[in-house]
Amino acid sequence: MYRKTQLKLKHYPKMTAQKSFLNVLRQKLICMIGRFLRQHRRDKEVNLYHKKLYQPVEEIITTTLKISGIIPYHLNGLLLRIGSNPIGVEKPTLFEWYLGHGMIHALKLQAGKAICFKSSMLATDTVQQYKQQPAIGGFRRGAHDVVNTNIFKHAGKLWAVIEAGAFPICLDDELNAERYQLFNSDADLPFTAHPRKDIKTGHLHAISYDVLDRKNAYYQVIDQHGDLIHVTQILLQHGPMIHDCLITQQEVLVFDFPLTFSMTRLLRGASVPYQWNKQHPARIGILPKYANAEQIQWIELEPCFVFHAANAFRDHENRIILDVLVHQDDFEHSQHAAYELQHAQLERWRIDLSSQTLHRAVLDSRIQEFPKIDARFTGVPYRYLYTLGFAETALFNCLYIHDLEMQTSVSYDFGTQWAIGEVTFVAEHEHSAEGHGYLMAYLHHVEGAAAKAVILKVNGLEIQPQAEIDLGIHIPLGFHCNWVETHTNVDFNQNDKVGANLNKRVSTSG
Repeated sequence: MYRKTQLKLKHYPKMTAQKSFLNVLRQKLICMIGRFLRQHRRDKEVNLYHKKLYQPVEEIITTTLKISGIIPYHLNGLLLRIGSNPIGVEKPTLFEWYLGHGMIHALKLQAGKAICFKSSMLATDTVQQYKQQPAIGGFRRGAHDVVNTNIFKHAGKLWAVIEAGAFPICLDDELNAERYQLFNSDADLPFTAHPRKDIKTGHLHAISYDVLDRKNAYYQVIDQHGDLIHVTQILLQHGPMIHDCLITQQEVLVFDFPLTFSMTRLLRGASVPYQWNKQHPARIGILPKYANAEQIQWIELEPCFVFHAANAFRDHENRIILDVLVHQDDFEHSQHAAYELQHAQLERWRIDLSSQTLHRAVLDSRIQEFPKIDARFTGVPYRYLYTLGFAETALFNCLYIHDLEMQTSVSYDFGTQWAIGEVTFVAEHEHSAEGHGYLMAYLHHVEGAAAKAVILKVNGLEIQPQAEIDLGIHIPLGFHCNWVETHTNVDFNQNDKVGANLNKRVSTSG
């Protein structure tokens, strides 16, 4: 069914000013057509922006923070959260949650104090035009002028990313956007929302795809300096969504699952034109690090989909072990790319390369998502896994800690009035044991009241409250969260124009 030959990408395509200009025109055309289709679609999709939990907010900087508990003195950095926050829209129904304009939320901690909190729109061209501010530098690519999914630090800079085509946006520690670019490269290539960092080399490994190119994905390696040092083209069919990937010490794992591009959904006005495809087999590609696509080995499995994966490694029998959050056919009737269904369960997959077989075992059948680990154990055997689950509501409001070695878990419930965003783990110190440190996350009030940042002390399965920071303002539920250490005195107020020309934003009152 699949083409057996793979194309070598000896010279990756270069981005030029002409390509960028034409792509901007294409983005505007796609936006116009998309709005027309969404305005005239017949189906009645659930509008998440009508719910107070998701309602957009204004940009803000505040130092009025109420602290309970004790913030660990050595936590010096930014708790970063990114998500969807559309601007200039009278009817939020015109925006799919996954394609709302990006907003970054950052809590600055320093020497045991919560210094300040900042919510800042990501400076895409659309946002800058709306704010009547100059466009940032760099070339443009992708079907949409949106970057809103993940944010992390690499090569001394912050990078906001999205999958499916657009370039990352580079920012400084004050959240000032500098440019669009594929890190330090001049390549005309997409990137992913979920690269994986090799703990030994500091290299980022990524499997990326472009919604406008249904036949290819790309394996890219970005070194510790931000240089593109390897790229190879992987031939595919049907345009599968590849949201995540995994690495071991030896290989990168490519997810090719039956959630694929749908022209039918596109013409019906869906902002995320992907649908469950029964004709597309599920398979995992095992590709040695820094190798060309000819070396990939495919292992087929029963139809399923993985948004987010936890970790992978080689075990003592040289099998590849993957821990993943597995969806089945949720997408067949989904309106928001299965977000509103959330039937994912935790599974461990064992791949025997000698027999080319994959064995699936359910570790926890409870509904859960957004896995995180102690990042020091990326690609190697590990013990503790953190996921978000449901208690008494249809939103993530509890935390699960899994002891994979002892095959047990504990839960921590935040109550029915709160939705917890993705957690991030910070080790107590560089040489502390796995799972000994802190879990940090944002808590979002379901009725739109003021959000909190929470710090939990953990040691294996032991968990206890450490500190809570009342932010005094609502924060809409978003996507991903990461902790970034800072070694300089970050000043959010320097050269900042927060709130400029944003008075037309949809009200948060309801």
